[in-house]
Amino acid sequence: MNTKNCKEELIEITISLINENKGEVEKVTIRDIAKKSGVSIGLINYHFGNKDNLITECVQKIISNVVSNFRPNMEIGKELPSFEAGKARLINAAQMVFDFFYSHPSISRISILNDYNNYTQESNSFSSLQGFSKIIGNAIENTLEKERISFALTCSMQVMFLKTFDDPVFLGYDFSKQPDRDRYISDLVNRIMNDTPHTRSSIGE
Repeated sequence: MNTKNCKEELIEITISLINENKGEVEKVTIRDIAKKSGVSIGLINYHFGNKDNLITECVQKIISNVVSNFRPNMEIGKELPSFEAGKARLINAAQMVFDFFYSHPSISRISILNDYNNYTQESNSFSSLQGFSKIIGNAIENTLEKERISFALTCSMQVMFLKTFDDPVFLGYDFSKQPDRDRYISDLVNRIMNDTPHTRSSIGE
């Protein structure tokens, strides 16, 4: 087996172990990976440096697949004015993403921290930002303004998740409970979007 195939097989095997342990990566040991793959621990370290690097690569691939297969409901708010429809769609999509964080806390934390340390256009956080911009659609015409809203939303969600990873109660929300998570996202999107130049200019007209 060549080096590329070996690395890819190790990644796929590790992903299967992560899934078997319901995303709790701390339960996946390098001995488990070596046993299931039939290779030595030394060879795993040769390819990835250590288990943490291998886990991080696997997590990024898992999240990347989730992001690429995410299909928001673009029918939400069709009966509303364009701006309100965009806001309703964004709230719904962000609530789904935020719920994923808390349903898969270990892999979400690894992915977010990795993106913070190495933020590029290939990172999952950047893909999320682009996705949110598309969801806003023509509710806001200015592309840069949509990107600002999406960036503020993405960062706020990620920072709040990291802050409440071990202690879920903060700022009057209990993030261990989905209704409170949904309320936080709704409050957050309303604050961010209602403060856009689009809204301020329309109020003055």
